[in-house]
Amino acid sequence: MSEYLKEMKSKRISLKIAAMVGTVEIIAMTALFLIINHSLTKVLENKAMSDMNIIARDRAQVVESYIMGCCDFLTGYSRSPTIREGFTKRDDPIARNKLHEVTMSYASGRSDTEGLYIAKWDTFVLEHTNPKSVNTTFRNKENAKILEETIKSKGKAFCSGIARAPVSKKMVIPVYAPVFDENKNAIGFAGGAFFTDALEKKLAPFSDNNIGYSVIDTNTNEYIFNENSQLVGQKCTDPLLLENLKNFKSRENKSKTVSFRSEESVISCYFMDDKNWVFVVEDSNENAFGIVRSVRTILAAICIFITVILLLFFGFSVEYTMHPIRDINKQIENFKARDYSHSDIINKYLSRDDEFGAIANAVKELHGVLENQYQLFFELLEAQTVGTLVTDLEDTNIILVNKMALKLWGIPPEKKATLTMNDIKSRFDKEETEKIANVRALAKISKEEIVYETSVMHDNGKKIHLLSHAKCANLSNGDRVIIFSFIDISAQKKLEANLVVLSETDSLTQICNRRSGEYKVKKAVIEGKYGMFCLFDANKFKSINDGYGHSAGDKVLIEIANCMKKTFRDTDILIRLGGDEFVVFAQGIESQKIGTQVLDRFMNNISNINIPELNGHKISISLGAVLVSDNEDFPQMYSKADSLMYECKQRGGNAYKFY
Repeated sequence: MSEYLKEMKSKRISLKIAAMVGTVEIIAMTALFLIINHSLTKVLENKAMSDMNIIARDRAQVVESYIMGCCDFLTGYSRSPTIREGFTKRDDPIARNKLHEVTMSYASGRSDTEGLYIAKWDTFVLEHTNPKSVNTTFRNKENAKILEETIKSKGKAFCSGIARAPVSKKMVIPVYAPVFDENKNAIGFAGGAFFTDALEKKLAPFSDNNIGYSVIDTNTNEYIFNENSQLVGQKCTDPLLLENLKNFKSRENKSKTVSFRSEESVISCYFMDDKNWVFVVEDSNENAFGIVRSVRTILAAICIFITVILLLFFGFSVEYTMHPIRDINKQIENFKARDYSHSDIINKYLSRDDEFGAIANAVKELHGVLENQYQLFFELLEAQTVGTLVTDLEDTNIILVNKMALKLWGIPPEKKATLTMNDIKSRFDKEETEKIANVRALAKISKEEIVYETSVMHDNGKKIHLLSHAKCANLSNGDRVIIFSFIDISAQKKLEANLVVLSETDSLTQICNRRSGEYKVKKAVIEGKYGMFCLFDANKFKSINDGYGHSAGDKVLIEIANCMKKTFRDTDILIRLGGDEFVVFAQGIESQKIGTQVLDRFMNNISNINIPELNGHKISISLGAVLVSDNEDFPQMYSKADSLMYECKQRGGNAYKFY
């Protein structure tokens, strides 16, 4: 029984470690679940909204395609020579008979036609597939005049909406097209009505019982097409939909779709610009986002399963790991027989009856011997003018660090007692942290000292450049550590940076010289940072130098460079190639519309240059612009822009042209 109790006491540390690791593991898995769930939910919801946009677009395009087919059909009918003769020879029985035959022939060509006719501007019907409608007027003068003006302004076949036919009482799509005489004068119009049944059949392959759809006229907010035909012609009363349609109409972007959610459903709208219609599809939240709940359930089950497996694994691992401690304890018991001076530092651990208590008793006896040596070593370490850090091989523990290292990192000396590796790493940015990790990995396998440069940011914003050395060392007890040393080379780096700036900058204009500018443009294009490449020079610059002197010419070049700085962004590359020839590479400008706005502003700034020495002489430039959207080398861009610049000069200068 006593042996069993002794064994249980020896396992107390194992149980504590297992409990601690298990707690951390549960917290980590919970955090992982929350992070993945949040990200995955967002992705799936965005995917669902995107799918709704695609559904709205596809169905709207079916509607647009069908209406376009109806307009093309009516256009062919209206341009028939026989139709034209129907106006000029309407009293000729033969012509009237031909007109009837052509009308019936066209009508028989489409099964979805409710009626086909031609009429004068006062809507007097000359021919109709329904004989009862011939020689009748179907609109009053005021409405007939409005219809005439609309048809003439359109100048081609167009759809006026979707309405209920007065005769068949079915939903139809009215289409009108002007009829032109031989002199291209509109002398009347052709009209047709096409059943929406055919359109519904075209939409059928895209239909989904859970997704409703409708078409709304944004001018009147009336339904012009709906699954429920009873709503056609009535105004939309959904306040959320109306609010989004209002915002959609006033949009500044070029997007044709907008999606939003209500408490019960997801709605997507596709704007049919040429008709001022909006195609609306609607689905329930439950149907649209059902996959989100399913994925969340599966993810939770996976996380729980992994948590259980890891808990079991860590439990057995901790129990297994603690066995070497008992063997080490036996060796320490033998070592305790040696005579070392006593110390009171670890007395509080001596009464413990676990492995660490035994270690404490052994370490107490060692302490007296090592204390003097350690104090001497510590004083030597602190007296160094080089920062020193020693860590274990896994970069988890600080073995020792001196005050010079803390000073170089910008860490107050009072934090040394609680300093951790995370505190040190937080002083370096991501790139520097990765560099140090690579150095550490190389030091583990190399017998040579690794020399590298790094930088650290102090709390006051000051950046310190360090020349660092790293080397792996094997200790007498078999442990391996990595020793780092640091010295401050900030002054040297500042001098080097100043020399680089001087070598890359044009001394007169203070922008990039040809060598550095060409390198930066090539680098930007290789990295996929495309934009607008502009090449220009000052018109008649030689005459300025000859007539007003080189000092005046230098002022012209300086003012042109100032205009470049004023017009373009800090991220754009400004270059003086030499003489009066300049280059600008404006990253991110990939459309002529935006490029035109920028260049107009630049040309205006150039025209406002006023140099007293020139006695009112105006400065102008000739500029060639190339929109770079592929990996081109500098000579190619230069050649294209140079040819455009030459064209501008041939036209008198003070102009720009896009490639």
